Amino acid sequence: MARVTVNKFNIIILDDTVNGKRHRLTTGKKADDRLLSWYKKHSDEEFKRLYEHKFGSISQKLISFREYGEYILKISDNDRSKFSQKEVMQQFNKLCETFGDMDLSQIRASHILKWQNESGFAPKTILNYRGTLNLILKMALYDEIIAKNPLEVVKPPNKQYKEIYVFSQEDMKKLIDHSDGQFKNLLMFNFFAGLRGSEIIALKWEHIDFKSETITIAQRVRQGDEDQTKSKRVRIIDMLPQAKEALKRQQLLTGLKSEYAFVTQYGQRYNTENTLTKKLKELCIECGIRPGTMKTLRKSCNTMLKQYGMPTDWILDQLGHIEDGVNREHYTGKIKPDMSKIGRVLAELNFG
Repeated sequence: MARVTVNKFNIIILDDTVNGKRHRLTTGKKADDRLLSWYKKHSDEEFKRLYEHKFGSISQKLISFREYGEYILKISDNDRSKFSQKEVMQQFNKLCETFGDMDLSQIRASHILKWQNESGFAPKTILNYRGTLNLILKMALYDEIIAKNPLEVVKPPNKQYKEIYVFSQEDMKKLIDHSDGQFKNLLMFNFFAGLRGSEIIALKWEHIDFKSETITIAQRVRQGDEDQTKSKRVRIIDMLPQAKEALKRQQLLTGLKSEYAFVTQYGQRYNTENTLTKKLKELCIECGIRPGTMKTLRKSCNTMLKQYGMPTDWILDQLGHIEDGVNREHYTGKIKPDMSKIGRVLAELNFG
């Protein structure tokens, strides 16, 4: 819809975009309440009349958000994994419930703000949706379909900071002591390796080098599909002694039966980490521990490594992160320093 404004001479102006170019057309009419109300109701047809009087017929073909979005997400799908493309398309279809039939040039910042405030999504979810929305609008800007990207002036919602839950070392020991077989090995391994759940179920024996005490993290499994790691790069991590011991025990169970280190009761590769997460939650309840997920194991490993003063860059390489800000914000629980060390320092000070 064309915007109705009033210039410094109190003349009514109609403002809209045609073929990616903004036009501010004067009506020649002095503003008063009656005229302003009328122009707001008839802004589009009046803008079209003024434009055609000045420039000739508007030849612009209207392009809907749905039509253009489908085109952009299709031609850019090589930039995303199969699973990521599926996620993006799910977000796009949801966005189309609000913007689908709207002409791209008519999507305003106020429309986006209204959607953002009324979506009912958590801030993190909105940020993910904004990424898909921004991809489409940014390409529309580059293609000169719109004059500016309205998303750029809409602030994202404030992040909600929550306490990061991790298993204490006492919890870790209790969980390991009350488990057996493969699951005991898995817990022992990942408390000291910090892999993503999707990376654990994709781990193959050929990626494990006991001699060099390293593990190559080359892929992950998500919803049954093998995929690149989340960082889209292969990383080689060090195998801590506890993780090595757990894998040695696991090798006795599956080393000759499967190419994968951890498998289902039928000897098959897991398609998702959901079964493992369910088993972990049940074990937590049995042990009287607040339930956690496979991601909680990863966070617990990260926190423990920091607790014991391991080098930050080394921890980032182990977990597959680029910056420590991610660790601090999402993966680091409360670190409890050894207060006895402070006591020893104070005892050695001479205040005399």
